[in-house]
Amino acid sequence: MRKPSSSAPSKSAPPTRIAMLSRAPLLLLLLFPLVTFAQMTSETTDSSSCVLKNHIYTCDLAAFQKDLADAKTVTIETHSVDKLAEAQLNTMLTKKLGKSLLPDGSPADLIFLLIPVGVEGWSMSAGQVDLGTLRVYSATAQGARLHLLWAEDYNGSEDMPWPIVVHGLIGQFQSRFHIK
Repeated sequence: MRKPSSSAPSKSAPPTRIAMLSRAPLLLLLLFPLVTFAQMTSETTDSSSCVLKNHIYTCDLAAFQKDLADAKTVTIETHSVDKLAEAQLNTMLTKKLGKSLLPDGSPADLIFLLIPVGVEGWSMSAGQVDLGTLRVYSATAQGARLHLLWAEDYNGSEDMPWPIVVHGLIGQFQSRFHIK
């Protein structure tokens, strides 16, 4: 319960928890326009991002095609020992698409990530399983991944060697985007 305030000046105690809580709505009202503005600006810059729903990414093909066409510089991320995947992706990006390849971690227009998707533990699947993924991200000014723009998955039998997965995944990506 709050005591009525007297008109006489007195040394006031630090604000109580109740008084501090009553200031929270005021603070929210003051900050709300800033939060709204930040949300509006981020929505305009990542409108082509993929959306995750029910564990499945849905990406905008037309928006990604525009992002891919507009990009001038790219970086490649693979496992540090995976020189084969890096070389094949490098060839597609530089020779077939005409992009400039920057060192990993450099600020680029797009980041291409090519990694295996392993089956954890022991599997008795007789069908096709996801073996690898090629993901394309927008980048921050510092060269870090920002928004997922495209996700291309490759599946096959579990015993398929990684070089064949890489070749198939890059071929699948090239086919989807009509890259010769």
